[in-house]
Amino acid sequence: MKHSLVLIVTFILIGSLYAAPRGTTQSEYPTTGSVYDQAPVYHPALRIPPASTPTLFNREEWMMADSLTIKSILPANSQIGVKYRSLDQGIEAFSSLGTFSPEMIAAVHKAPRWMQAELTNVLLQLSPDRQILWVNTINNAVDPYIDEIAFSIANSSATYLQSPLSTPQLFIENAEFIYAIDEDLAYVSVVNHGTSTSDPNYYSTTSYRKYNSNGELVNVEVPRDIYYWYIVHPKLTDEIPAYIDPAIVENNSNHANNITAPQIGQFWRSYLYSVQEGEYPVLSDTLTTVQTLFNHNGNTSDAIHALQWWINNTMAFTSNNERPHQPVRIYSKHFGRCGEYADYTSAIARLALIPCTSILSMSGDHTWNEFWDEAWIHWEPVNGYINDPLVYENGWGKVFGSVFEIRSDGFLTSVTDRYSEGLATILVHVADSTGVAIDGARVILAYQETGFIVDMIDFTDNAGNVTFLVGENHSYYARVETPLGIYPPVAGTYSALCANAVDGGEYAYQLTVPCAMPVATVTDLGLPADETQDWRIGVSFSAPVYYINGRVSWDDLSAQGTIPRFYKLVNEPSTINMLITDEDNYLFYQTMLLCEANLYLPNTDHGFVNFNVPAQQNWYAFLDNSTRLANSPLIESMMLYEHYGVGVDDQLLPITTATLHQNYPNPFNPSTAIRFDIPRATEASLRIYNLRGQQVRKLFAGSVESGMHTINWDGTDDAGQAVSGGMYLYRLQSENMDTIRKMVLLK
Repeated sequence: MKHSLVLIVTFILIGSLYAAPRGTTQSEYPTTGSVYDQAPVYHPALRIPPASTPTLFNREEWMMADSLTIKSILPANSQIGVKYRSLDQGIEAFSSLGTFSPEMIAAVHKAPRWMQAELTNVLLQLSPDRQILWVNTINNAVDPYIDEIAFSIANSSATYLQSPLSTPQLFIENAEFIYAIDEDLAYVSVVNHGTSTSDPNYYSTTSYRKYNSNGELVNVEVPRDIYYWYIVHPKLTDEIPAYIDPAIVENNSNHANNITAPQIGQFWRSYLYSVQEGEYPVLSDTLTTVQTLFNHNGNTSDAIHALQWWINNTMAFTSNNERPHQPVRIYSKHFGRCGEYADYTSAIARLALIPCTSILSMSGDHTWNEFWDEAWIHWEPVNGYINDPLVYENGWGKVFGSVFEIRSDGFLTSVTDRYSEGLATILVHVADSTGVAIDGARVILAYQETGFIVDMIDFTDNAGNVTFLVGENHSYYARVETPLGIYPPVAGTYSALCANAVDGGEYAYQLTVPCAMPVATVTDLGLPADETQDWRIGVSFSAPVYYINGRVSWDDLSAQGTIPRFYKLVNEPSTINMLITDEDNYLFYQTMLLCEANLYLPNTDHGFVNFNVPAQQNWYAFLDNSTRLANSPLIESMMLYEHYGVGVDDQLLPITTATLHQNYPNPFNPSTAIRFDIPRATEASLRIYNLRGQQVRKLFAGSVESGMHTINWDGTDDAGQAVSGGMYLYRLQSENMDTIRKMVLLK
């Protein structure tokens, strides 16, 4: 009996020593758990369009005194709007988001307009010292690198930008090397569509050459977003973008111990292009003779095949206990499994200006790549696979659950339909205990073999829905996590969904979290009486799209104590709340979601209101996203502050003081109107200055009559040349007045 026991223990130890190592290098989710219940079938209700109101300003007999243009992502539990000050009858912007410093405004408007909302959103989440660090990085950048630097900042997590592990030098080097390597490569060129001073929506991309299936040499331009996400972004999958000491063994727990200062470490984009070790080939020598990116006529003398050769001649397929995520360290080891190969391949392709991403199946414990050539093409260099996506199912015998692509910011997109011939759809609806949809809920999909295998993770949209594309012949289970609670209520358990999903099957289930979504309690008092028709605030607003805001599933920064989050654009309108309150009720609403409002438009995706302002107290007109749990609408709003231009006997109101008004529109492109009031005839001048105090344009200097005056500025200097986008000062000087105001020119 004693000998038998020893023999059994020996076999167990040997089995554990020779167990096959994992292929992927992402951290594992627990495989323990149990089934808590069967999820009920969900029957989608008819969706009722949100309430809306007319959107036209009636401006007859009203004169614009000030304005505020808003285009901003509005996170959950946030407000943004305009405050009326009774003391001086002026208005000012206010926000619960953070401080809009002049430097930050200048940086945002230096970036292309199409990424400004995302850039503003991430900068507002940073501490003042980190915000100014990244703001200065953009403000000090020059063309053609501005858009690449700004995009990488805008689409990095606030957690990373706040961390001391992030450095502006890496972002600058990342952008500069794209243009440096462009000079070496014959098969691809960087193309700039406009500049920061010539086009507010400027962008860059690449154009590459290839032979099509007819043997014709053609040029293809990469779509804008693919260029920025899959060539420019300095992050690949779960690694921390940083300078790495290639000689230091990478810690499997935090993957951060080999991060060093820029002066000591190496960044993969520039390092891997020219590094030379022993007899290993040099990548720059391999690429500089290539003339095409990927040929479809059987000619394999292209960049994809050259990279595949180089990867396999600098790597071997095996592993030891160290499983690095950093491409610099992977190269130094010269071996790895599919996890290392996938990260390595993405880095090599992107530095070669080829769009590339990583594809994962956590349930299948395998990862590989795709590159872009007018479509995403399957690629696994270690096995020589190019455009053979069903090889795993039909050649290896894999039966995938979910297969997904991991974007640089950690967002996961299902691509199961490309890698499985049998496909089912599972919709999971998440609601609170009263049936209200929960947005931004984290839904974990699993299937069961020897234990529960986490198969895919996604987050609910504004309707509380998430849809999974899954392979057939598996039984699927789910659990949901929210800041308000979880379901099933026992940690580590799952609700059963479908058993043995069939090809073409469509399944829908509801998970109900025992909690209550935030609810605003607002008493609508109606617009207050205003005995004097003098000032009013007009607000036109819309929320044309929104962002799903979720926590990143695999990111090495999580080991530092804070989990990064991503923002995924959804091209559907979102509902928001619009309120007008006095100061006390605004504070009540902020703290308790309880107030009396003089106007309340709940759950609407657009609207318009005019509010005649009683002058005895401060007033707040604001847009609110406090009844969402996580998701964030994009707010587009114009707020006008107007003065009634005609009195009771149709006489113009007398001008008693010299006044310089806010320009309109502001921000502006290409021109704006500057209005000023003069009480009596005098000598006056109106000039434009840059932030260095240098005169840009003299708009007027000379005698001026009493009354209201408007002068347009077309965004040119005294020489007639268009000026660059950014913040400018305009100054009115007269006998008894010297006033300066700010304005922003968009480019």
